Amino acid sequence: MEKCTEPAVATAESPPGRDRTGDLSGGLVVRKYGGSSLATPDRVRSVAGALAALVAEGRRVVVVVSAMGDTTDELVTLAGEFADRPDPREMDQLMATGEQVSAALLALAVNQLGVRAGSLSGDQAGIVVGGRPGAGVIERIDAHRILERLRHWRVVVVAGFQGRTRDGELLTLGRGGSDTTAVAIAAALDSADCEICTDVPGVHTADPRVVPGSRRLADVPYDVMAELAGRGAKVLHPRSVALAARHDVRVRVVHSAWPVVGTTVAAEPLEAGHRVVGIAHERDVRLVSLTLAGARPVRCAPALARLVEHGLHPDVLTWQDRHEVRFTVRGRAPLDVVGEVARELGARWAVEEDLGAVSVVGVGLFDHPGYLAETLRAVGGLGVAVTALSTSPTRFTAVLPVDLVDGAVRVLHETFGLSGVGR
Repeated sequence: MEKCTEPAVATAESPPGRDRTGDLSGGLVVRKYGGSSLATPDRVRSVAGALAALVAEGRRVVVVVSAMGDTTDELVTLAGEFADRPDPREMDQLMATGEQVSAALLALAVNQLGVRAGSLSGDQAGIVVGGRPGAGVIERIDAHRILERLRHWRVVVVAGFQGRTRDGELLTLGRGGSDTTAVAIAAALDSADCEICTDVPGVHTADPRVVPGSRRLADVPYDVMAELAGRGAKVLHPRSVALAARHDVRVRVVHSAWPVVGTTVAAEPLEAGHRVVGIAHERDVRLVSLTLAGARPVRCAPALARLVEHGLHPDVLTWQDRHEVRFTVRGRAPLDVVGEVARELGARWAVEEDLGAVSVVGVGLFDHPGYLAETLRAVGGLGVAVTALSTSPTRFTAVLPVDLVDGAVRVLHETFGLSGVGR
């Protein structure tokens, strides 16, 4: 799976624990709202009402927000009107505005209800990041920035997905970065819990749009959730899960309109033994082949490193006859750099499109060889050979034609009896 390299959050140059948060720690709520929850003015007002209700209970709230609705995609399209290959720095300047608009509008809506609220950009919230444009990594958070505002405002709304480098440059964290922002802030404020409010009532055994009979899971361990998120479950970003595990932040995934029930992601394991927990899937997968024409495979190591440096992440990597390396690429990242690397190696390269991936995720899967056999048998029953296969102690991933993905998800969900495990 994709590994998270998010560094530990250095909260502030003050002692950890209650002394830093003072009398705010017991009544503090850290909550994140996704773009679908803020897609229209009515939804923004609905969220404002929910926050006002928390304040009426005596709570103080830190809210992290994503851009409204499809704003991020619209900004990407708009940038394309002015540049064929937009400069990454300027894209970050543009993309960060979506979250800042959401934060300001939500603060206005909360104030309209008679509750003192204010918005902060990532920089104003003390979020220090490093890395490159579009892929920033949180290095530390100055918790005092938020805590000082909480002494004057009942609700602090933070623009997610962004921060400022030590040199004063704005950087975004990449897609899903608002989840990471929320978990990092919860850790910095010594909050044991972080609520992720979205358009689904928790984590399901499969995407309910593909498997209507899927069930909500009451709790999921960090490592299993990281695999589900890394393999296509959209409810949480994998970086946020890894960060939560590192700082022991319990994450609750709940529906924005009905946050009473949901899924808790925490350190507590499921029952001992082995079991399949869920089926994840992806639709945008491509298989790249590099044929080295007699070159030794060792030459590919620095070449693959170059791909990673350019934002391309080879996955499910295999060697064929010592002269061909094959790997999958997830998402729609441009493949220009593959051509450049192929020319450097004097290699031929080809891309197989229209692929997807289905992953069986669970606990102790390697402890019971029957799981892999059942996975292969179920997918094979669809009448197609698996293009590529990768495994880990908690996951089996099969790459197959994209038009068979939904069918494979449903077959595997039924094969492992997941309709009866939700709670």
